[in-house]
Amino acid sequence: MTTPDPADARPTAPEDDVAPPDQTERVILQAAEEAGGLAAPRDLLVVGDATGALTAAALAALAGHDRARVRSWTVSRTEALALAERFAAEVATGRLLLPTAREPLSLDEFAAGTDARLMLARLPKALSALEELARGAAALAGGDGRDMVIVAGGRTKHMTRRQNEVLARSFAEVRASRGLGKSRALIAAAPRPDRPAPQAASGEAAVPVRGQERVLPLRARGGVFGGARPDAGSLLLLEALDRALVAGEVTAEAAVDLGSGSGLLTAYLAAALPAAQVLGSDDDADAVASTRATLAAAGLERDGVAVTWDAALAGAEADSADLVLLNPPFHDGTAVDATLVQGLLDAAARVLRPGGQLWFVHNSHLRYRPELAARIGPVRQRARDRRFTVLSAVRD
Repeated sequence: MTTPDPADARPTAPEDDVAPPDQTERVILQAAEEAGGLAAPRDLLVVGDATGALTAAALAALAGHDRARVRSWTVSRTEALALAERFAAEVATGRLLLPTAREPLSLDEFAAGTDARLMLARLPKALSALEELARGAAALAGGDGRDMVIVAGGRTKHMTRRQNEVLARSFAEVRASRGLGKSRALIAAAPRPDRPAPQAASGEAAVPVRGQERVLPLRARGGVFGGARPDAGSLLLLEALDRALVAGEVTAEAAVDLGSGSGLLTAYLAAALPAAQVLGSDDDADAVASTRATLAAAGLERDGVAVTWDAALAGAEADSADLVLLNPPFHDGTAVDATLVQGLLDAAARVLRPGGQLWFVHNSHLRYRPELAARIGPVRQRARDRRFTVLSAVRD
């Protein structure tokens, strides 16, 4: 069989709407081809493919191998569902496997039983996410002497020696590929038998709960926002919300933490509203695992408290919540991107019952009051400092 040039790979329909690989994706594919991994008649693993280009190239490389499969894993439910739609024919025939079940799977759970020896990935932004990726990939080597190679690429300006050090904790051989323009790949091979076991980072947060200070443990997996440390925006929101709960300004039989992250807001709701139905929800599988671990560590697991892997509360019923808390993402990498919030505000508006409240924290230099008023209803400022502003809005 003639192996297609991965840099120029353009799969046939239905992937024709996938953009060609960008520079970083091309350097990943170039390094993988030089390592001989794309020509092997065995499964290929793809991780964190936001564009679909790596998945498309992997499918093209395995086109002549009937038994080989592409397993494309991502922590994002939104990305997983988008890939499932884009590559529906390949999913239907079994050529492509995706993590689209309601329950998120870790990388090693998703890829269990595969004969893959090669993983293609973009370098995660967070070192903690890279650590989780490396440990999960190394675990797939098992004890049967199988090798596993990671080829992970990024823009050179964002790459540091610490990424090599993180990979070296799980792999004995780590090297850099030849550069392509302003991108380069790191190649890790020979999984270490003595690699550290995956574990959640630990921290804690002191917060008021019905007027009494309580220390809540925090747990964080992978690249979850803020790790196991409480962020200042969440703390400002909880201080203002707790005052309102004590004053009787807020009541709720059903409350939602939209974008639960490490689980601080979900844990607060479970503690402050012991009789309420509480839902923590996040698009990120690491966040779901982190929130569940935080609830367990705090002793707040109970009937009526649930955590779901969901894209903007798509699985929640309309008019089902009295209270929604939202501390949303405002950054795409290092750049502020205010548009990231729009879909989450729409989701909050959909699930809130008339008279229900959205509590929302944002960077003080941004202006979201008109957005809340248009989507939810009357808005009130609850707290403000140099960095953050807390608003509440009542559903019309």
